[in-house]
Amino acid sequence: MDYKDFLKLGQTKDLHFWYKARKNLIYNLLNSILKDYKQDRLILNLGCGTGTELEILEKFGQVYMLDNNQNAIEIVKKQGYKIILADVEKYNFQNNNYDAICCFDLLEHLQNDQKVINNIFQALKKDGYFFFTIPAFQYIFSSHDIAMEHYHRYSKKDILKKLEIAGFKILKINYWNFILFPFIATIRIIKKCFFIKLFKTSQCQSDMGKINKYLNKLLFLILNLENKFIFHNLSIPFGLTIYGIAKK
Repeated sequence: MDYKDFLKLGQTKDLHFWYKARKNLIYNLLNSILKDYKQDRLILNLGCGTGTELEILEKFGQVYMLDNNQNAIEIVKKQGYKIILADVEKYNFQNNNYDAICCFDLLEHLQNDQKVINNIFQALKKDGYFFFTIPAFQYIFSSHDIAMEHYHRYSKKDILKKLEIAGFKILKINYWNFILFPFIATIRIIKKCFFIKLFKTSQCQSDMGKINKYLNKLLFLILNLENKFIFHNLSIPFGLTIYGIAKK
């Protein structure tokens, strides 16, 4: 979880529909390839934030973490985990070292995402896997993205090209958050057209926030329905998020 969302959601962070459904998405992605726990499997989680995905990653191997936010790192350390404080764009990865590397909503925060993707490829062992999620469609880049310090959003074409340049073989790529897309995209386009130029960057806020528990439950059921589609390998035409698996 991004530290900014952690501050906004407080005690409700583990119950928020988006994070709950995203955990299930991540589990399905890893389980589709890694299947079970292996003691000697090394997994690197880049941009781990406050550690929302750790309980999922631990089901598949030994987890190593990296983030550049000191406050987020302190939260992870209190849970008993070891984590590296470093800027992923400047970090010197050990080549051919990891069985899997995960970037869940990290690449959009990087100015030089191609360099990092190249480094991830080098850091993976032969036949290692890269699991990722990224925000989709630049045309809905809005005040939410500015508040979250995103540099860009992606199309499938964008990320496929970057992965292929690095040398990856694409195993799976698809959209997620399809059902809610029309409503959320419309809101963000309106914000982009009418508000984004009126406010300073410091005044922009994330769309994430506490919501009514009944609405929260309904939205979780909707997103989790999409997770079932993904489990059965059904293609989704568009969505707010792109997820994927690539192989070295």
